[in-house]
Amino acid sequence: MTNQTSSSNLLTFDIEGFIESSHESMRVPEEYISERLETEEIEANTGSILDLLEEFRQKATFFILGRIARDMPRLVRRIADAGHEIGCHSLFHKRLYNFQRNEVAAFLEEAKSRLEDASGGRVYGFRAPDFSITRSNLWAFDLLREKSFLYDSSVYPTGLHDVYGISDFPTTPFRFPNGLIEVPLSTVRIFGRNIPYGGGGYFRLYPLAVTKALFRGSNRKGVATVVYLHPYEVGSMVRKVRGIGILKSFRTYVGQKTAAAKLRALLSAFSFARVIDYLDQKPVSELPV
Repeated sequence: MTNQTSSSNLLTFDIEGFIESSHESMRVPEEYISERLETEEIEANTGSILDLLEEFRQKATFFILGRIARDMPRLVRRIADAGHEIGCHSLFHKRLYNFQRNEVAAFLEEAKSRLEDASGGRVYGFRAPDFSITRSNLWAFDLLREKSFLYDSSVYPTGLHDVYGISDFPTTPFRFPNGLIEVPLSTVRIFGRNIPYGGGGYFRLYPLAVTKALFRGSNRKGVATVVYLHPYEVGSMVRKVRGIGILKSFRTYVGQKTAAAKLRALLSAFSFARVIDYLDQKPVSELPV
């Protein structure tokens, strides 16, 4: 039984294979590239996540690559049939700021269509691979609205990462003048800087007690913490790539052995909602023009 808090938080999963998500951040040796193993990994780890959510009777939002809807439609339908929200994670795991607007438009259109066909329902939300909406491609927000997305969750309001982030971005959900709602990733203000927490490597690195304290602090202010995780971070099938260097290895694998236990602890201590349900119930501020 979940010991629910007064505020719902947002549990999200970015559904992708480990190797396909790594090509732009490190050189992946040829011997690790296998469509068969990647499919097995995604199915096994996502299945573990679904079982865990069922155990705790919690719902989540799954941002899924369009190519997975193409190649593994039954997995998308399984997630939807379990009552979870299906979101779009672009067509392939490629950083959007490396493409032109017309190319991104094509990615969005095909991915959204394939996900809706596979799930049997409408796709409302989007998250860019590697949070790749930055100052260089702010036009993506208008493009998302043109493609009938209701919300986006692609921006980390921090300047501390070398790949993503907009340092002076709002830290709580808001509505753009074009009508698109932005659900930024969670940060905490420390010494005048926005420090990320709640997902990915931050979730794996921070002690559980610290993460829980940050959850409670955010919830006391009426703000939901946004958790984002990948199947290979909390599932049982973790592929080890050798020869990637100490720093990259640390970023990739730190805390993976305890991540699933941390997630179980959060599911037992806090309540979570699908992003679309949260936005239906919670008014968001308007971004001044």
